[in-house]
Amino acid sequence: MSVAKIFKILIIVVACVIIGALVLNVLLPNTTRALVNAVEDNIFRATGMTFDLNGDGIQGSNTNNDYTGGNTGSQQTNGSDETDSGEVDGWN
Repeated sequence: MSVAKIFKILIIVVACVIIGALVLNVLLPNTTRALVNAVEDNIFRATGMTFDLNGDGIQGSNTNNDYTGGNTGSQQTNGSDETDSGEVDGWN
């Protein structure tokens, strides 16, 4: 396979990806925004650095810091001796 054919294929693939991204952004803008925000959250969880990749003003955050509900190890209000275990992100 010649170099010219390889570059033609690469250009076609890149063009298809760009067109596909534009179509998704027009047809499903909320989904695209939610996916990018999820990527920002995962980057924050993995590295501790915050990024605003899509420019919506919402940066990655750790949801454990935002947790406000549940018991923190004290006796529950129903009188049982069970206490909440540590909260794991996504398993609250």
